[in-house]
Amino acid sequence: MIVRNSKGQFIKGIIPKTAFKTGQSPFNKGKSLSIKHKRSLSKSHIGKKQSQETIAKRVSKLIGKKRTDGFKIKLSESRKGSNGSNWKGGVTLKYKTIRQSLEFRTWRESVFDRDNYTCQKYKTRGGELHPHHIKNFAQYPELRFIISNGITFSKKAHDEFHKKYGRKNNTLEQVIEFINTKI
Repeated sequence: MIVRNSKGQFIKGIIPKTAFKTGQSPFNKGKSLSIKHKRSLSKSHIGKKQSQETIAKRVSKLIGKKRTDGFKIKLSESRKGSNGSNWKGGVTLKYKTIRQSLEFRTWRESVFDRDNYTCQKYKTRGGELHPHHIKNFAQYPELRFIISNGITFSKKAHDEFHKKYGRKNNTLEQVIEFINTKI
């Protein structure tokens, strides 16, 4: 016979045969639910609403908790590389890693800021802007983050430039010629 107190807890000394025993692993540890089972669970919860009390408890845990910059940096570092959830064995190309770096984003914003967020070919402000390396990104790694090696183009102007001059061996003379040609 199973005996519970008013709080629903088992009374000390009387433990049912099905109770979880200390030191044992749950029967379903390491197993995942089948797609069919997940769908049936999802369907069973349709239309059910959480009580205001439950919502208030969940929200109260989040209110007033702010992450410090130091914590954010530690968290970011702990999820980089092979510790990251999307790690696929280090297959990201080197140039892609560089273009996603903070240093590249800072360079990009500095170029846009210097040029007042204006396309230097069409003199249009805003829109979809691209920072263009005057001397190639791949051929001149030492100039990648030098602000004077960048210029702001609109997407249209950037595509036109590379269509006309290609993607290799670009020079300052080509950029000047491109900017000065009539539209």
